[in-house]
Formats: sequence, structure tokens, C-alpha cells
Amino acid sequence: MAQSARKPRVTVGANAADRARNLATGAGLVDDPYPKYAELRETGPVHEGSISGVFDMEGPESQGWRDRRNFSLYDWKTVDAMLRDNETYSSSWYEASLGAVVGFSILQMDEPEHRRYRSLVQPAFTRLNIEDWRKRWIQPAVDAIVDGFVERGEPVDIYAELCAKVPVYTIASSFGVAAEDVPHFHELAVTSVGVIGDPAGRIRASNEIADYLRGIIADRRHSGTGDLISVLCTVEIDDPDSGESHHLSDDEILAFARIMLPAGAGTTYRGLGCLFLGLLETGQIDQLREDRSLIDAAIEESLRWEQPLTSISRLSTRDSELGGVKIPAGSVVHGCVAAANRDPARWDDPDTFDIRRPLQPHASFGSGPHLCIGMHLARTEMRCAINAVLDRMPGLRLDPDADKPWITGLLFRTPTAVPVVFDAP
Repeated sequence: MAQSARKPRVTVGANAADRARNLATGAGLVDDPYPKYAELRETGPVHEGSISGVFDMEGPESQGWRDRRNFSLYDWKTVDAMLRDNETYSSSWYEASLGAVVGFSILQMDEPEHRRYRSLVQPAFTRLNIEDWRKRWIQPAVDAIVDGFVERGEPVDIYAELCAKVPVYTIASSFGVAAEDVPHFHELAVTSVGVIGDPAGRIRASNEIADYLRGIIADRRHSGTGDLISVLCTVEIDDPDSGESHHLSDDEILAFARIMLPAGAGTTYRGLGCLFLGLLETGQIDQLREDRSLIDAAIEESLRWEQPLTSISRLSTRDSELGGVKIPAGSVVHGCVAAANRDPARWDDPDTFDIRRPLQPHASFGSGPHLCIGMHLARTEMRCAINAVLDRMPGLRLDPDADKPWITGLLFRTPTAVPVVFDAP
């Protein structure tokens, strides 16, 4: 993949695959894209070209569609309109970037196929079932991970030691992956959907994941255990159009699993790291110590302020118009979620992180039919991690002797680190 020749200020990531992926998506190369987004928005909500092209990079959002015209959207109203109009702006954009690696997945489906498939997997992600996730997988994972470093009583980078581990251990556990296999399983997942590396390597990693999961699926078909794979093996729904009953095939379950692990784990851990860094840098973590009822508001504000995934792309199916700009059929359209979430027409003083800001929906989980199916899971993981840190790491503060951390990246926003010290319990 071609990218800027600039040397990165820092190499960020929990492991080799993660560091390479972060570099390819602008970590260490683009630290603060928001002034440029504001400049673009002030001259019009829609501009021709890719988002990464604005920063003299060739980003993954335009990979696979090099022969198409690209348009990028930079205000809330236009981004939201594009995401809600799934007939004009198709999710088939993902076919070129992920289809060959993970198979035909929910990410690239349009209606009515998307509606049918989503209705099959949605029951596993309702608020009620996420509470079961919390008890069975999230809280045990958080407690075990915190045990591993709190007992040392030493300075720790909670981005690497906590944030990077909670989501992947939660999701892998829900699949029935053995604990000792989780680190390798995660490395495979990151490689398979990465934006770098040779396609053959990505396919090999994806096939290894599939081989591992096929054994679990076969076992759950025979005898379910109540984990996520068991649920996906047994769900059934009647198609409202044909009246036929549908189950998920093994290939459909595999495609969903191969998307969920890197997508959920990769975005949630970045979001959790940005949340901790925002709270610690501004001192607003003290407000959470005094009033835990502010935790949900803090999570939503952090997701607005520094969302882990900064853009969502679609493929236009017909001639259309957005923000007064003509969009020809066949164009690639990029909704800059990061710019939309800091639109001053929607939020006062949008560049400021303020956990007491009046709540209103942000675009970090998307919008419309493809609203993120795992959003309740992500919020619950973040909530459990914050509560555990407040309970078990009194006096938590940034380590004054560590290098000053910051948030960096273009397609993904990620902290360089979150180094902390805390008082003995």
C-alpha cells in the first residue's frame, strides 16, 4: 500500500500486526486532523477526493476502487443523510476491501438481504442479552486482566495492559476460543482484515481462523453451550416477504465471526484508550470518582470527541446530490464521522471534551440500517473497565515520569499510550 513518505513520530500498537495496521492508517503521521476538517467544512460540506488524500496519503478507504471518483463529506447533516439512505449509498463498497478475505458478510449487504441476516444475529446483542455477556464474559475478563497488573502496584500502561485486552478476550471467550489461544487468534484476526500486507497472507490468516472456528461450529451444532456460536447456530426467523424460515449457514457464521473479532476488538479498545486519556488529561476522572452516574455520559462524550473509526464509506448506486454537489453513480462516498462529530452547527465548543455536555446522538456507531450491531456490547465493556479501575486503582493519574501521551491517527484514532500510577489499595 502506498502512503506518505513522512516518518512517523511514534509507532503505536499492542503487537506487531496492530502497529503495522496503525501506521498504515495514519498513526504517528496525522495527529490532529480537526483543523483541516473545519477548514473543509467551512467551504462546503462535500469535497471531491478521499479523506486521506487531503493529508497526502493513500488510505485504505479508497483501496479497491482506484478507478472510481471519490467524494468526502464533512458535516453532520450530510454524513447522517448519506448513512440513512442505504438505497442510494450501498454497503457493497466493502466487497473490494474485505469480501475476498472474510467472505460475504453483513458489512457489505444491502436490503432486503441485510434486514434478514441482521434479524438472525440481532437477538444476541439486545440490551437484555448483553447483561448476560457482562456476567459470563466481560466482567470475568476485566477482573482477570486487572488482577494481572494491580497486584504489582507499579506504573502501568493501561492502554496496552487493559484496553487492548478486554474486548478481544470478551469476544473470543464468547466464541468458545480457549484462553491460551486468544493472543494468536487476535493476531490472525488483525492480519486478515488489515490494510497492509500481501493479499495471500491475509487470506491465509482468515483461513486459519475459519479452520479453528469450524470445529467449534460443528460442536455447537451437536450440543450448544449458550455461547455466541451456539446462539448463531440455532437462531431462526421467518422472512416477512416469502414466509420461509431461515437459519445461518456455517459460512454465514464464519463471515460474521471473522468480522466481529477484529472490528469489535479493534475499535472498542481504541475508544476505551481515548476515554481514559481524555478523563485523565482533563481531570474529569475526579467527577466519576464522586458520581458514577456520569460514566455513561463520559462514554458517549468520548465517542463523540475521539471516535476510534473516523469514516464510513459507501458506493453510490445512482446519480444523486449531497450538500449541493452532484454525485455520479458508481462513485465512492466517504462520510467523515470525525468531522461530523465536531460540527459546531450541532455541538457548542465541539473540540472540548466535556462529560457534562447535554447528550444527543453522535455518528460513531453509524446510522440508518447499518447502525452498529455491537454498540451495546462496546458500551458495556467500556463501563465495566472504568468501574474496575475506579474500584481498584485509587488515586489513578497519568505517570509524571512517562513520556507525554497523545491521540494520533487518520482512519483510526488511537492513544500512543495511557501510562498511569495509582495509590496502594
